[in-house]
Amino acid sequence: MRSFLALRGDPPEGLTENDVFLGDLHSAGELVQLIHRVQAERVPYQETPIPGLPRARAVKTERDHVRIAVAAFPNGHPRSRSTAQDIDTLLAKQAAGANLAITQLFFHADHYLSFIQRAREAGVEFPILPGIMPVTSPGRLRRILELSGEELPSDLAIQLEVEPTAEGQREIGIAHAAALVKKLIAGGAPGLHLYAFNEHETVLAVLDRAGALAPAQPAVSTRFPAVTHPSASPAGISAGTHFTKDYS
Repeated sequence: MRSFLALRGDPPEGLTENDVFLGDLHSAGELVQLIHRVQAERVPYQETPIPGLPRARAVKTERDHVRIAVAAFPNGHPRSRSTAQDIDTLLAKQAAGANLAITQLFFHADHYLSFIQRAREAGVEFPILPGIMPVTSPGRLRRILELSGEELPSDLAIQLEVEPTAEGQREIGIAHAAALVKKLIAGGAPGLHLYAFNEHETVLAVLDRAGALAPAQPAVSTRFPAVTHPSASPAGISAGTHFTKDYS
């Protein structure tokens, strides 16, 4: 295993941020350090021949590269005292060995782009993927705002509330997310992370609407259909459900 997502996580049910629940690791940065330490300890013993010396062997000591992603918060972590603290936390994660970040969800491209500018000016060097969640119902939007602390996106909220059908609400959510994807890619985002929450068809619809899916490959056999893989162009895409919060 060479890819990790290091998150501090939320308090277990029945506990609050003021309770002791984190055990030996108190931050995502400490978890990043632990992953690197374990990776170093697990380097397998391996000998390689030395050219020109038939009986000599060199011992391989290099570690395989690992990808460790962490969370970033364009509009601030709910417990953060300032935007500067959020950047400082991201810098600490970088110093611990993280080499990728995925943002908390947001609703406006400017929130991400201005955050990236501040992070780069402060010295954050690794790629930061924008996290996008298609909001396909008023109930899901309310739940997201309740748990994330994000400000109400009034235009999206009004559209979802006045649309009477579930199909129409889904279409509104897809259109909003696709427009956001286009702005982010145009603004230089190095990739995308879409929160699927087991609704992969919605995610694929967003990517298709935004023009971020590679065209289907032509069939190479008359007996078997060609297998196509959705890939990002120009940005890399991932989909996941790594938040511990329930946005249903």
